[in-house]
Amino acid sequence: MTNALTSLSSAPLVSAAATGDIAAFIRKCGLDADTTFLEAGLDVAISADPYQMIELSKFTRLLKIAQDATQCRTIGMNIGGRQDPARWGAFGYLVLNSPTIGDALKNVVAHATIWQTGTHFAFRQTREEIGVEYAITHPAISDKAQDAEFSIAYVNNIMGRLNEQTATPTSVFFEHEPIADMDAYEKVFSVRPLFNQPTNAIYFPRFYETKRIAFADLQLFPILKRHLSDMALRVPDSRSLEGNVIFHIRQALPRGTATLDNIASVMALQPRTLQRRLREGGKSFTDLLEQVRYDTATHHLEETLMSISEIAFLLGYCDTSAFIKAFKKQTGKTPSRYRAVYRDNADGGQ
Repeated sequence: MTNALTSLSSAPLVSAAATGDIAAFIRKCGLDADTTFLEAGLDVAISADPYQMIELSKFTRLLKIAQDATQCRTIGMNIGGRQDPARWGAFGYLVLNSPTIGDALKNVVAHATIWQTGTHFAFRQTREEIGVEYAITHPAISDKAQDAEFSIAYVNNIMGRLNEQTATPTSVFFEHEPIADMDAYEKVFSVRPLFNQPTNAIYFPRFYETKRIAFADLQLFPILKRHLSDMALRVPDSRSLEGNVIFHIRQALPRGTATLDNIASVMALQPRTLQRRLREGGKSFTDLLEQVRYDTATHHLEETLMSISEIAFLLGYCDTSAFIKAFKKQTGKTPSRYRAVYRDNADGGQ
């Protein structure tokens, strides 16, 4: 019999942050968001946490239920067009702090699968345009239209925020037939999309590719990029309980929320149940937490130029001294000494 964890981990997932503005929109319409979310199999409380993951099928169902409840055919476009990228945690902050708009769109594509699986993302460029393609590829999900309009409107919204004024696309494409009148689409995108296309996509003039983002924090950017690049390489085997726990620990560490209770909640399990299943495999939650911290710390000490304080931040320590103390207890060396010894040995082997 398939248990709840197997069912969750084998299904395509999306960050719960995507639901935040749906709850707000439902309430704005004078309706009960709790009831709408429950009908989709979700708890409305998840909408406040960008590090929780929900089944993508439940998200697309939520959009459809919300469309019917509010009688708003443009709900996907409306909500995607107002999403604050900062809601998406480290992923959103990476996009907002990219050096150029082109870098930001490339980062959307490069790291999107950490926050949404079962989908296709691609950055496209021609002599005159740059753009993003998006489509749900998982065969079990059929309600795709609202999600597609949500996602393409989200990219359009990001472009406007990065440009600090409206960035009019050159073209917009959707796989599905229109679900609203053309004026509604033109109001959101300033152009009329083409429908029944091979994929969903949005394109902008090529000059945006090199336009610098005025408010980007270029000191924070490389820290976030290293963190997300590391996470992208470690997306777990969906059949592995241990792999899933490690994946969620990596997501939660920088926010200081990598606790048994929080990770169990993200995985839709009781803490005692998660701990018991881990023990059946010869592990504990503490074992995996320390393993992730050790692997991440040694990777950055050996392979990057990140400072000790930057590494401490990524590992979720409240201050650098706490990281130094914990690392020394685990390895017998301070992080600085570990790095020096590693590099001396590496240089000696050349």
